[in-house]
Amino acid sequence: MNAHLTIKLGSKAFTEQYLLMKMTALLLMEEGFDIEEMRFLDSPSIRDAFENKVIDLYWEYTNTAKTIYHKNGPGYDSLEAYESVKKEDEKNDIIWLEKSDFNSSWGLIMKESFAKQHQLDSVSDLVTYMSNQEHPSLKMATNDEYLIREDGLSHLEDVYQFTVNKDQLLAVDSELLSLAVKESRVQVAVGMITDSRIEDYHLVVLEDNRKAFPPYDAAPVVQRKMIEQYPEIQEPLEKLSASITNEEMIGLNYRVDVLHQDVGKVAKAFLQEQGLLRAE
Repeated sequence: MNAHLTIKLGSKAFTEQYLLMKMTALLLMEEGFDIEEMRFLDSPSIRDAFENKVIDLYWEYTNTAKTIYHKNGPGYDSLEAYESVKKEDEKNDIIWLEKSDFNSSWGLIMKESFAKQHQLDSVSDLVTYMSNQEHPSLKMATNDEYLIREDGLSHLEDVYQFTVNKDQLLAVDSELLSLAVKESRVQVAVGMITDSRIEDYHLVVLEDNRKAFPPYDAAPVVQRKMIEQYPEIQEPLEKLSASITNEEMIGLNYRVDVLHQDVGKVAKAFLQEQGLLRAE
């Protein structure tokens, strides 16, 4: 047992990250570790904390690391992106464990009724609609991070050959993007395709027909010193990675965001259902 060692876990500030951190905490507590949980505002802040060894372990996304931290540009092949960030981070004693099949990618979200009314199935359809001078201007929401990241708004504009005027943009918290569309504060938002409120709010994700949004496969990343000193943490975390699909994560997000169930209880129930945590 390792009851005297405290592992410091981190998460970014949105539901699926809270769930991943809580599931990780429960698994490691069963291995005998003490756990300290820390939340961070965004990707740069959690990466800075990780590189400065403020935290020992957190869940990261392949193309977030590839584009924001490594400055290597987005990768559109899932396995190649993973191998790239794994190899690059190993140089800095950062170890990527096996990735999940859970792809927390971005997409353009809008009301289902609006999309049907104007026959908008893809991003290209939307761009054509927006370029028609007879149509009213559409407002678009995204988070602050997407406005500045290499695979963010400027990349989307380049791929689809359109421009979003500054007065059309609204930057909001990640957790409020789908709500902004639902409440018609904006007509379209760049949000996560795993947001469980998309269906609940009667929204749709437009087809990314030109592949502007790269895959964001999630994986646990851990300090090399930690994994070498305590190798027993690897197996339960990689079993967790293997258990999480997009469908599973959307369902977990739904229970927290829509049904307002407690993150800890949802995480624990999932681990028990998957046979990763002993039932009490």
